[in-house]
Amino acid sequence: MPANKKRILLILVFILLFLGGIAGGFFYFSQLFGFKQTVETVPQEVKQGEDASFVRVYYPSEGRLIMEERRVKRQVAVTAIAEEIVSEFLKGPSNTAKSAVPSGTKLLGVYYGSDGILYVDLSDEFRRNFQGDALNEFLLLKGLYDSIISNVTGVDDVKVIIEGKEIESIGGHFLALYPLKNMLADVK
Repeated sequence: MPANKKRILLILVFILLFLGGIAGGFFYFSQLFGFKQTVETVPQEVKQGEDASFVRVYYPSEGRLIMEERRVKRQVAVTAIAEEIVSEFLKGPSNTAKSAVPSGTKLLGVYYGSDGILYVDLSDEFRRNFQGDALNEFLLLKGLYDSIISNVTGVDDVKVIIEGKEIESIGGHFLALYPLKNMLADVK
């Protein structure tokens, strides 16, 4: 076999091994960190004549995000849609015993800024009742962010505020002074 053909064959083998390593690493880490999403459809009653729509809500639970479809009252305004979604998010998942959404949290308001950022104002229970490590805090914020971004058009980013004020962190692991997109977008 000529030297050029050996070199090409060696390069092809190297490329295949490299791609196999990347694929294996992706599957290993997606299983390790639980970034797969489980889809659960939760049937909910809607009053006859009520105009409703389905939304996807992502919940942190047991070290991963799970997605449930929820039926909510159809809204037109960006803030009204976001309020419905955040309210469903704060209820927690319906089919899971343990939810990472801090108990007792209330939605105080949703504000849409001219900068395309949706400001979600939550009660202090969101911060005080948070229990968990960096992964739990990441999944909590990612679940809230993904729930809003996947259902509300026109929103560029989401920022969490507590009792009308900016806060440094929810659980001490991630900086909450800035909108969430740049912190969460790199991890799928």
